Amino acid sequence: MEELKLWLHLLSTPDLGRKKVRKLLDIFGEPTKFIGQNNAEFENLSFLSKIQKTHLSRIEEPTNWQKIKELISKYNIKHLTCLNKKYPAYLQSIYDPPLVIFYRGELASLSDRRALAVVGTRKPSNYGKLMAKKISVKLSESGFTIVSGLAYGVDSIAHRAALESCRKTIAVMATGVDNIYPSGNQVLADKIIQNGAIISEYIPGSKAEKWYFPTRNRMISGLCMGCIVIEGSKKSGALLTAKFALDQNRDIFALPGDINRFQSEGPNYLIKIGAKPVTQVNDILEEYDVLLNMEEASLPVMDGDEKKILQIIIKNKPEIGFDNLLVASRMSVNALSSILLSLELKSVVKQLQGNKFIPI
Repeated sequence: MEELKLWLHLLSTPDLGRKKVRKLLDIFGEPTKFIGQNNAEFENLSFLSKIQKTHLSRIEEPTNWQKIKELISKYNIKHLTCLNKKYPAYLQSIYDPPLVIFYRGELASLSDRRALAVVGTRKPSNYGKLMAKKISVKLSESGFTIVSGLAYGVDSIAHRAALESCRKTIAVMATGVDNIYPSGNQVLADKIIQNGAIISEYIPGSKAEKWYFPTRNRMISGLCMGCIVIEGSKKSGALLTAKFALDQNRDIFALPGDINRFQSEGPNYLIKIGAKPVTQVNDILEEYDVLLNMEEASLPVMDGDEKKILQIIIKNKPEIGFDNLLVASRMSVNALSSILLSLELKSVVKQLQGNKFIPI
């Protein structure tokens, strides 16, 4: 609670923004090392205003702190900061990842298993409903964690399909995780918490705001290796999620549809600009044939950092250079080199010419 209290105090600094927060974290590390401290180096930071320095030089209870603590206790809400080793590696690699994420349930499936986003319209056609369920069931049975936004329509169908397959699923919220939105999906959310997690970057107690949803969508794609769009217009939230996925260098899949149907406008547009059309589930699975083969094999024991680097290499198939690995992992040259050598000795990655790496 005390750690979270300092993080919320940091995030409430007037006009600070995530970019400046990242600078502070890069310089000092955990907020305990600079909030409320008389640090000469801190005082000399030119990117901070006098008001910001004053705010950070003292420790105060965040707004609604007592209520936040009550909600955390009542709903068993956990959190991870961007400095925590358990923070999802895929999400850590995107531009402007959340500094703190809150969740109910368990996030292990995002660390140990592949994840794909399944998104689409709130009002799918019968064809869209059928394909959303069929695709989600097959992906779940093939070892993928299904990630979506708990909205009515395609999102709910994808979550339910994973649960019916006795697999994990993750719902990303545009509210605090204590506040299920839409309220009609309360029962579904409860099942997800028992078989996966609901997750949000918004502080417990936060209500749904219109501008929260676009921001939430970058998390849906950011947690995943790829994004499948079932149905939706060109201006839909599903298409926005796909655009975030493109920016994040994720794989994009789209379900082709009748050109006369409004719901098919978005996926057909994505296919025109390069998304892979999905006419059968194997169109998705074949993109991850290396991953499927790896998971079927008996993988050697790896520590958390080794798993993180392997995930990054897999995500950036067919290959990734050492410099890009440095950026994505945020590790030192020596630490990354040591991990790569260990992974090579364990025969799970291979170094190519040009200091590039591929999964074996």
